Parts: sequence; C-alpha cells; structure tokens
Amino acid sequence: MMDADGIVAELLRLLGTKRRVAEVSKEFSTKRTNAERARFAYRLLEAHELLPALGNEMFKAKKNGEAIKLYTHSVALAQEGAENLALAYANRSAVLFEERFYEECLLDIDRALANNYPDNLKMKLLSRQEKAKQLKAKQAPRAYHEPIPEIPEDHRNKRIQCASDAIKIHCTETQGRHVIATRDVAPGEILVVEKPFCHILLEQFYNHCHECLELCYNLIPCTGCTQVLYCSDKCGQDAVAYHKYECRILATVKKLKMDKLKLLPMKIALLVKDKYSTIADTSTADACEDDTYCSDRYKEIHNLIPNTSKRLVADLFDRAATAAIIFHLIKKFTDFFQNDEEETVFQELVLLHMQTGACNFHEITELAENQDDIYSPEELGAGAYSFLSMFNHRCSPNVVRNCYGAVIVMRAVESIKKGEQCYDNYGYHHAVMPKTTRQAKLKRQYFFDCTCEVCTDNWPLYLDLPKIKTDVRVLEGDIFRLQQGDVETAKRVLWEILPKLKGLEEVKPNISLAEIQEVVKQCYGLLANVRRTM
Repeated sequence: MMDADGIVAELLRLLGTKRRVAEVSKEFSTKRTNAERARFAYRLLEAHELLPALGNEMFKAKKNGEAIKLYTHSVALAQEGAENLALAYANRSAVLFEERFYEECLLDIDRALANNYPDNLKMKLLSRQEKAKQLKAKQAPRAYHEPIPEIPEDHRNKRIQCASDAIKIHCTETQGRHVIATRDVAPGEILVVEKPFCHILLEQFYNHCHECLELCYNLIPCTGCTQVLYCSDKCGQDAVAYHKYECRILATVKKLKMDKLKLLPMKIALLVKDKYSTIADTSTADACEDDTYCSDRYKEIHNLIPNTSKRLVADLFDRAATAAIIFHLIKKFTDFFQNDEEETVFQELVLLHMQTGACNFHEITELAENQDDIYSPEELGAGAYSFLSMFNHRCSPNVVRNCYGAVIVMRAVESIKKGEQCYDNYGYHHAVMPKTTRQAKLKRQYFFDCTCEVCTDNWPLYLDLPKIKTDVRVLEGDIFRLQQGDVETAKRVLWEILPKLKGLEEVKPNISLAEIQEVVKQCYGLLANVRRTM
C-alpha cells in the first residue's frame, strides 16, 4: 500500500501524463472554501482509483510468526479472552516483578487469570502473585514527571484560562495578537499551564497511554483494534468519543504514514461533531475581541490563522488531496456521517486545521536516554494548544516549555520587564543555526520575515558568543548528574542559579548566559516527562 504522500504523488504523475496539470490547477484555484477544495481532490482521487482500501493486516497478527520482543506488543495483538493474551499478561508480569513494579505486576496477573490462563501454569503465576503482594508495600515510587505545577489562586489570570496574571494578550497591526508582561517577571516564574484542546500520541505506542500520554509499563489494549493501548479503564472510556470512529481505520492511517499535521486535524474534526451546526458562528469577528480566552473551547482553535492566501496552489492541493483521503476512510469505513452537511463540515475542518496546524501545533516531548547515555528531548506526541499559539517567535526566546504528560508548562528563562513581549522559539535558535537559514525556514513554514532583535543585531552562533567575567557557574559533577537524569540535582541547581541569572543579562548575548540557560532548561526538563529505562 502506498502512503498518503505516495498517493498524492501518483495522482500528480497521472495528471502530468495526461497533460492535465494546468487545467486541474486552474480549476482548483477557483475553489473558495476548504470543503470545496477537499471535494475536488476527492473526485480526482476517486476517478483515478487511488482512494485506499482498508488495511487489516494487523488484525491477522495471530498468524505472524516473528518473535515479539515487547510483551505489550503481544497484548496489543492478542484477541480478548484468548489464551495468548493471558500468556502475554503473565509474561509481562514476570518482567514487572523483576523490575519491582509490584502493583503493576499484580494487575497483569489478575488480567492473565481473567483471560483463560492455562491451569497447568497457574501454580507459578499464583506464587508470583503472593510474593508481589508481600513486597508491594516496599515498591519505590517512580513518577513519569513531578507533580504538575499550578498557578496560585491569587495570581490566576481572569481573562486567560490557563495563564498567570503576569501576562496578557496584546494586539497590534504589525504583530497581530501576541503576549506581553503586565509586570516585571523573574526567571523561573510560571506563566502558563495549558492542557491541549486535543492531542495525539506519535511514538512509544507500547509504553505510553493513547489517551493521556502518561508513561505506563502495563498498558491494556483496545478490544476493537491492535493500534491503541491505555493505562487504565478510565482512559479507555474517556477515549470512546473519538476512538469509536478511528478504531477501524487507524491501522490503515498508520500505514499511510500520516504525520501529526494530518492526524491532529482528523481527531479535532471527530471531537467537535456536536458543534458542526454552529461552526459558522465560531469564525472570528474581531482578532482582538473582548472575551475570556479558554484553552478547552473549540472557538480558540478554530480561529487560529491558516495563512490560506499565502500558500501556493500546489501546497493547498497537496493538503486537499490528503484531506480527501481522510474523508474517504471516515465515510467508507465508519458510521460517523449522518447527512451531507456533516460531510461538508468535516472536509472543511480537516483542511482548515491542516493549514492552521503547520504554524500552531506544538510538540509533546519527554527526556529519554540517547545512545550516549545522556537524557535529551524526544518527540512523543503533538497537541493543539490555543493560548501557546499566541506567543511570537524570537531567535533567542525568553520562555521555555516543558511537558507534564500532555500538559505544557511555560516558564520565563530570563527577566522580562513590564510591557515587554514574551517570546517563544519555533525551533530555529541563533546559537545553532545561521541567520539566513533561520529566516528562510521561518518564511517557508510560518510566512513571516523575522525581524527580532537577534536577527537585526546579527547575534553570532554559540561558539562565537562573547565572554564576560562572572563567577556564576555549575560544577562539572552537577552537569554530569543532570545529563544522567538526576532529579534531586536539578532541584538543587535551580535553587542555586535562578537568582543569579539576572546578573548575566546585563550584556546580551554572552556565552555564560547561554550556558546557564541551557542548564536551567535541562533542570526543568528533568522535572517534567522523563522516560526512564527499566
């Protein structure tokens, strides 16, 4: 089976062979709504017999003869009530016992016994169960992340659901909507604690929950597909609203190699079905409207900027064709649509968010050991965070984002004066990327010419940063422990160096400030999502 990009490429090849590219491009350019664009692409794909069939290879996994290294993979592939599911749970319980995850071990033993575990093997399993019960009280706590920080009640923003009162949304003709400080902000101060309106898991499917994204070594499978596992029955129940539609098609979607900029729009369109009749009223009337900004409300997501008018016809057509493939899978293999109007709205929303997502979706990350045994960031998933999308880019940010499960916490990493803008970084930092490269990439993806002070003043790369005299430093031993993922060192180092950051800011840029900020970022990263090997 071709993936989604391959299908679109094949369509373009066939159109080229028939010398219809100019004709199709001209007609596509006349379409004024996302739904019209998606329908146009759908008809082309249908006419050329390129719409995908439903893939069910993963459902035939019982015939798969290769050895499965991860018992959780076995759990995902086994049928409910089958003996091989019981064996997978029992085998996983043995690993959990050896790793001293006694509570999780006991849950897997219960699941094995509830799924027709063979009588001739029960004695060994029951013996493990008894030992785990005796040792459960001695199980050391292992958290995926520290408790999610909270903004104190008396400092919560009355106008922005997820923010501190230290910031507000400001609007100008040149900068659009952006975030500024309402008072002086100190390094380390929490500015935002935002839950995503919608999020997806992209990696680590066999040790993270499909619904909450939390690390879990004893996941339980969806009973209807082999693609999804949950950390609890509650998460499985919470996921029903959207997974009852994606369940049958998810294996095919993954084989089509659809990335986050395709999967998140599909999930958003599935989740907001109850709002289809009022979508027209959701459109923004005023970019700076006088209203409370709510992260859990669809209106904020709907009104993010898609930059449709700035996109090339080829870019729009590519997205429309992919939206048509998604629409086809939902229409043909689920009972999601009840009428033609719902089909139109779905196509409109999928293509809309395939455009807004490129500039507004955020990575969900965790620290994990790399090949050098150093804890470094890895992408885990992605989410639609409406308020975080309000932060403009600077090639040297004054804030940092960290993920606690799917929740993103944003803190200041340098002093921000009252009235100054709070700047995020969109992945292009002056210390590691030359100005011309940064600006070209920002223009291509985000459609703006970066004129931040870093670009205007031509700040150098990391190795060329000027040095200043300072006694602010972190011991090599602490650096080593931070690289090895030591949380207690992270807490102590933050306490020691945050008060000293302001003194390094008098001359910017300088190499000492850059180095200490990187230490601060690693410390905060260790308080957030950390995938520790068993």
